Order: sequence, then structure tokens, then C-alpha cells
Amino acid sequence: MELDELRLLDALVYLEGFLAFVAFVGLQMVGSSYGRYSSQWSGRRVPARPAWFLQELPSMAWPLYECIRPAAARLGNLPNRVLLAMFLIHYVQRTLVFPVLIRGGKPTLLFTFVLAFLFCTLNGYLQSRYLSQFAVYAEDWVTHPCFLTGFALWLVGMVINIHSDHILRNLRKPGETGYKIPRALQIHSLTGQHFLLTESLHREPQLDLAFWKMIKG
Repeated sequence: MELDELRLLDALVYLEGFLAFVAFVGLQMVGSSYGRYSSQWSGRRVPARPAWFLQELPSMAWPLYECIRPAAARLGNLPNRVLLAMFLIHYVQRTLVFPVLIRGGKPTLLFTFVLAFLFCTLNGYLQSRYLSQFAVYAEDWVTHPCFLTGFALWLVGMVINIHSDHILRNLRKPGETGYKIPRALQIHSLTGQHFLLTESLHREPQLDLAFWKMIKG
């Protein structure tokens, strides 16, 4: 049974990589349905706050579920607990904190919301199950330079992400609802600016694939 699930997790990693490629090609052909370009798309929409909460929820719920399961064999090891805690902290912030702080957010296309929900469900299962059931590390892995470098990148990425969210929220004056972007450093030429580095350090499928192969050795 465990071997079958491990094969399933491997398959899901490759699926994420394939879907990332499909998304990249699709965005080149039809454009983005998120951010500044969302108004160009028609279709049913979900209010911003519940959309963010619900779409991110699976990636918070999966690790919490694994933490309370008595059968989570690998969570007795410190490296596994730390890695899963890093993943959980990120999604607690994105699920419970970020939606509350949204100021004048535009509704999200239902199609975009569903895709985000499916990704968070897949990614939450993948990361949580592997770290709680299969990943094997030496107890001193948390002092290894590779781990410390990765932890530093995670921490810096999260701090920048939260700070960038704060900047973007405060671009609007009270009562404004229009789309606002910062003009410094040619940031206006990008879409989803604060995702470019910081969010990718946490959950982009391409980096999940690399991370998966790295931690499997």
C-alpha cells in the first residue's frame, strides 16, 4: 500500500510539471485571467475574500490533518516537522490572514478559482503526505548548509511576499477600487509582480518538482 502511494506521489509530481508547461503555453496563447487582465475575461466570478480563503484552504487543511493523525510516522523526526511547519505557516498566512486584509479586491473568475483550488488540493496532499509518511532525513539535517540555505530563502521570500502585499494594498486611497500598480523598477511591466520571486519560492509547480527530487535524493 505504501509503495503504491509513493508511486502515486511520484506521478503527481510529474503531473504538476506537465500542467505547469501547459499553463505556460496557454498563457502565451490566450493571456492571463488574473490581475490586471481579469477584466478582459467574461464569466461568473467569486468575491475576492471567500475565493482566496476557499482556494487556499486545502493546502492548510492537509498538513493539519497529517499532524493530528497518529499514523503520521515520519513526523516524529525533527526535519520532517520543520519542513511541514514551513509549508503550513505559508498557507495559514495565505488562507486566514491575507483574505482578511484584502482591500477592494476584484472578484475572481470562477474558472481561475477552481484551478487554484485544484492546485492547492493536489499540492497540499503531495507535500503533506510525503513529509509525514515517506521522507527520511538524518536528525542533524536541520543544521546542514543545504537546509539552512533553503530555510533562509523560504524566510526571505515570505517576508518579501507579506511586505509586497502590504505595499499593493496601500496603493489605493480610501474608497478607491481601481487597479493600482507600483511604478518603481519597471514593475508596471509585469503582472502578478510579487509572485515573480516570493510566491514561487513557496508553491510554484516547477519548483515543487525540483524540491521533490532534491528531498528524495
